[in-house]
Amino acid sequence: MNKDLNRYETILIGPGIGVDIADWEKAVEYLYDFKGTLILDADALNRIAKSKNGSKFFLERSFQTWITPHYQEFKRLFPDLHEDNRIDLSMKAANQFNLDLLLKGANSIISDSNGSVWQIYDSDPFSARAGLGDLLSGFISGLCALELSSGEVINAESFAKYVFLHSYAASNSSKGSTASLIGNQLSKIVRQIKMGQML
Repeated sequence: MNKDLNRYETILIGPGIGVDIADWEKAVEYLYDFKGTLILDADALNRIAKSKNGSKFFLERSFQTWITPHYQEFKRLFPDLHEDNRIDLSMKAANQFNLDLLLKGANSIISDSNGSVWQIYDSDPFSARAGLGDLLSGFISGLCALELSSGEVINAESFAKYVFLHSYAASNSSKGSTASLIGNQLSKIVRQIKMGQML
């Protein structure tokens, strides 16, 4: 097995992998040194929460890390963090653990380690349905890799843009709200962006 992960610009781990802690402990050393954008979702976050080092994993990485927890996953990852509201909570986690964080919910919040924060208002309720989180993380990973390969500088603002586009696609998917239909809408939006028809 070739373990040179730096051949890749973006790696997404999480959807559907299960919570195998022994497997995570074997892989973690390679992930510390991965220089690209590491995107962690779903069971990857649950693996970290149950692993030997827990959320200290993030402090061992010097490179861009994006995580996409919903509130319960967030609390498992960062049980000692407390704030009066979710914006401050997400900002504290991003700052203390040197990462960019999407806290998913009715009004999703994106925070970075420099203190910037974005919140998606009027998000479509369909975008919070089961299964669409996998679509979101896949879209974030794919568009990040696409823009990196085109020479774009990727940062937390890029992360926030991808999350917004996912919500926008859900709002504009007139034929329904399944993952495949919203995925088709995302493809249409990306083509429009490439053609300069959108921001």
